Amino acid sequence: MLIIRQHPVGPFQANAYLAWDEERAPGEALLVDAGAEAGRLLAELDRRGLRLTAILQTHAHGDHIAALPEVVAATRATVYLHPDAEAMLVSAEENLSAFAGFPITAAVATTAIMDGARLTLLGRPVAVYHTPGHAPGSVCFHFVEDDVVFTGDALFRGSIGRTDFPGGSLETLLTGIREKLLALSDETVIYPGHMEPSTIGRER
Repeated sequence: MLIIRQHPVGPFQANAYLAWDEERAPGEALLVDAGAEAGRLLAELDRRGLRLTAILQTHAHGDHIAALPEVVAATRATVYLHPDAEAMLVSAEENLSAFAGFPITAAVATTAIMDGARLTLLGRPVAVYHTPGHAPGSVCFHFVEDDVVFTGDALFRGSIGRTDFPGGSLETLLTGIREKLLALSDETVIYPGHMEPSTIGRER
């Protein structure tokens, strides 16, 4: 069974999610969005006796990447990121952290993921959906067999992501949500980049 733990981190309370499955992938874990508070996330892994093997980045705004360098250095986990988000990792201006008063860069090696990609993580298929509009290279990760989707800042409980940032587009975001996310079942659980989980049915 897939176990998911939500950790709101940093000044913007971005959700970092730790997930694992002791039956299919004993001792392994993955992290969705290494937003901040690396020490807290690493301590949680250590407390549970888990080894981090993958980091799934929904996008690369500063509030979602601040912990990346420290977590990668400690775990050597593979970082999955859409190529359109690469430039944001190394530019505090592009990832907007400079304008928030805490410039952040995260120059780590990444593995490119594209729309429609299928990964195998924790012994199960994970589908990648490219959903830009909030930020370049934004993606969602759909754990198909578990019927859960990590939506980053594309879709929230009762709202959608801001589109007034550089590279944003309301039309593009709405198209991605309609074509990729609303195509999922009503029962699919949404784990967003901020706030509490929801379901596709609730957000229709």
